[in-house]
Amino acid sequence: MFIRGKLLRYIAVAWVPVILFIYSPVHAQELRLNLVATFDDQPAMKDISWTVYRTDTDTKVTSAKYHSTHVTLPAGNYRVVATLTENDKTITRTRSFQLRTSDSRIVVPMD
Repeated sequence: MFIRGKLLRYIAVAWVPVILFIYSPVHAQELRLNLVATFDDQPAMKDISWTVYRTDTDTKVTSAKYHSTHVTLPAGNYRVVATLTENDKTITRTRSFQLRTSDSRIVVPMD
């Protein structure tokens, strides 16, 4: 009986953390997305304001600046809005996309 009790205690102590690890919730993998604004098929080289929205909830997920930038997001469906304000003129372009793999690239022509 003494050996059986020790064995059961050993199993409980040794295997509970393993079971908890296996059944713990998994966080969504963050994927890298590269955003690039262009003029005449060349990098825009201007301050572009980027805003990324999740399309299923229409909520803002993140924002960034510069003509080329990267953000990290979980896989899903998104819409990006690129805005350039220069000389009292505003140019806005929108692109919808599905993010499935890391190092994806979205090119938004601003012309």
